[in-house]
Amino acid sequence: MKTKKSEDRWTPLVESHPAGRVSTTGTASGSPSEDSTAIFAQDLFDGIAHSYDTWAQGLTFFQYLRWRRFLVSQMALRPGNLVLDVCTGTAGVALEIARHHNSQIVGLDISHSMLKAGLRAVESRSLDGRVQLIQGRAEHLPFPDEAFDTVVFTYLLRYVQDPDATVRELSRVLKPGGQLLSLEFGVPEISWIRALWVIYNRVVMPIVTIPISRGWHRVGCFLGPNIADFRQRCPVDRNAAIWRENGIPLVETRRLFQGVAIVMWGTKRR
Repeated sequence: MKTKKSEDRWTPLVESHPAGRVSTTGTASGSPSEDSTAIFAQDLFDGIAHSYDTWAQGLTFFQYLRWRRFLVSQMALRPGNLVLDVCTGTAGVALEIARHHNSQIVGLDISHSMLKAGLRAVESRSLDGRVQLIQGRAEHLPFPDEAFDTVVFTYLLRYVQDPDATVRELSRVLKPGGQLLSLEFGVPEISWIRALWVIYNRVVMPIVTIPISRGWHRVGCFLGPNIADFRQRCPVDRNAAIWRENGIPLVETRRLFQGVAIVMWGTKRR
């Protein structure tokens, strides 16, 4: 049950929409599909929304949920805290937070199809009073400054044109002393493991996703080159520097599954 204090904080942020509703609140710059990067991301994930959780788990050798659990385990939340989950997709991280913490969660994603799948998951767990799903863009968050106690994002920065500006926007809505956390794919550092990673992402993934669906085959062909390109442009050290430049001075990093996934977390300067 929500307290009067939590209701007072919740209602203005979701613009009086009922909790649990997939709403399109709009963004600071209008449509969530205003440029080619946004259009591509929206189209890519709309094509796999109906089976995202199942195949994300299988194609990561059943590590996907484990990575998500570790991400949430690093959150220092108090009862009634307000959390923003950016790139929420099917609301997996939001649900994991709700499972372990008595918090209110706003999940935001660019894909309406992913959000619809997320809403079904939220409602099936009777968490629609604590989890609100909103369509929008991370680059232009429809929230006031310093609105959230914690901000978390997953698999986001590869899909934006300006990672620095996006982190700045995420930091804008985070309270001083609040946590910023992220989960992203990485490239293994050990040479023989990296070679296996390349084979899996460049050869195996494009083949094994063919019988799943056209949408998943598209992801299977896209993902490996996209991850490698992003890590070349924005290695982990540079990513941490972007956080520090945008008010998150204490950044910690954990590589999971030999560096295939990377969790980062830090605290915003007071």
